Amino acid sequence: MDDLALPSTHRRDSAEHQGDQVAVMPRPSAGPVELIPLVTERLREILLTGGEFDDIYRHVLAAPGKRVRARLVLACAGLLPEAAAAPRSAAIDLACAMEMLHESSLLHDDICDGSLLRRGAPSVPAAFGVRVAARAGFHLAGAAMQVVAQVLAEHPAVFAGLGDAPGITYADRLSDLSFGQLIETLPPAVEASALRRHYELVAGAKTGTLFRLSCSYGGTAGGADHDGLHALMEYADQLALAFQIMDDVRDIEGGPELGKDAGGDLERRVPTWPVIEWLADRPGAVQMWLSDETSSATLQTDLVESGATAAARAVALGATDKAAAALEIFPPSPARDDLRELLRQVINR
Repeated sequence: MDDLALPSTHRRDSAEHQGDQVAVMPRPSAGPVELIPLVTERLREILLTGGEFDDIYRHVLAAPGKRVRARLVLACAGLLPEAAAAPRSAAIDLACAMEMLHESSLLHDDICDGSLLRRGAPSVPAAFGVRVAARAGFHLAGAAMQVVAQVLAEHPAVFAGLGDAPGITYADRLSDLSFGQLIETLPPAVEASALRRHYELVAGAKTGTLFRLSCSYGGTAGGADHDGLHALMEYADQLALAFQIMDDVRDIEGGPELGKDAGGDLERRVPTWPVIEWLADRPGAVQMWLSDETSSATLQTDLVESGATAAARAVALGATDKAAAALEIFPPSPARDDLRELLRQVINR
């Protein structure tokens, strides 16, 4: 990987943590959503360095998505306003790192899936070629971990307990992203309970890993204790399940905001949650699913008419209820409100 010199704008806060003494940092009045433009600005500082991947990074930054993972970091870092915590600039850098890991995973997802579109624009493999996209994806992931390492090195007292709480996802579980991509291609036999278990495993690995990482690093930066971090892991897992189900519903129903061709998972016969509901309840669905003569358009129509997408939405809604309940351990705050608002937006997106 090319050397990456990180702009050190957050070193202006280093005096606040002199001698490994953790300071109680006042939280800024701006909420997580209002801080997203700072994340975008910082990403440009980190990524556009005159290197060989600058054109790809400009392409990626031009269609930024909703910055969900950055938002998770920033909200989790602000859940405890009076806690001993890292400064805002450190949280912004961690938010950038999570977005970089996410974009890296999307580059490789688009290679594996042969996707031509991403967020309404040509995917990186389609625009720059598969080999270059693969290299850029690895470079982006490595750069993200450099950012994380620098934040941890500059604020050792805040992150001194990193990894002490069992069951909390940190960077040592980053390989779960690749695990999820692999097992997604190896679904079990067409049987509802097995397919549901497989789906939850894939969603927890592919989507949940970065959600958990965002919450764990953000929560740690914000001074959350072990109980708080465990609650954030539950929130992240339930959010990931709802997020993935609603992504699958949108892939079937399409619409102008999809940003990619609808029905791609159906064409590849990926058993998404709406498909699982349909296979379990629709007479003749299994035969239709297994037949090479059934077009993806036919499947798409039948899934919607059968009520399978509505049933999937209900499961996603139940997951958001569980996620909201996990947040009750934290006191009322704008950050907690934003995490709840994110749940609402996932269902309504």
